[in-house]
Amino acid sequence: MANLSESFEEMYKEHYKMLRRASENIIGDSDAAHDVVQEVFVKIWNRRAEIIGIINQKAYLYKSVVNASITYLETQRANTQISDLKLESSGTAESEVMLKELQVRVQEALNALPPKCRAIFVLSRNEGLKNREIAEVLNLSIKTVENQMGIALKKLKEDLKPYLRGDYIPLMVSLLLTFAYSGLLC
Repeated sequence: MANLSESFEEMYKEHYKMLRRASENIIGDSDAAHDVVQEVFVKIWNRRAEIIGIINQKAYLYKSVVNASITYLETQRANTQISDLKLESSGTAESEVMLKELQVRVQEALNALPPKCRAIFVLSRNEGLKNREIAEVLNLSIKTVENQMGIALKKLKEDLKPYLRGDYIPLMVSLLLTFAYSGLLC
């Protein structure tokens, strides 16, 4: 029993950060992501006798957390806000108001995606997985992943179209760069 506890603890320490980051990128809430990952590990502990023979633990854990995150999104349906987003702007009151509006619209566009579509988008853009890898993790065909990515990109483009021109362009570029560096997008 001590060996099993030690190997479980080792697995937890090795994979927790990656799993929490993936869940947080899907859900958009670090506390909820922590809870989701903890629940996955509790379920694994409760089923440890069945899970001992799994060859690729990382893939199994990743798929479990992604599915649990999707389930969380489907049951919560609450809008989340972008937290800890720091952008440098020109400092004018008008640009600050425009920036806040843009932040809200981008988050709303991401939240408006269906949970599985959002998960696929996040796995691609945030986690850097290829379509084939996403298909394996979510047990989908590559074509389904490609179609869902197309839907996500089309929907985001439609939702953000008013902000892709005029005075919003510098702010959109700045916001997208911030997302890329913070792991929220790209």
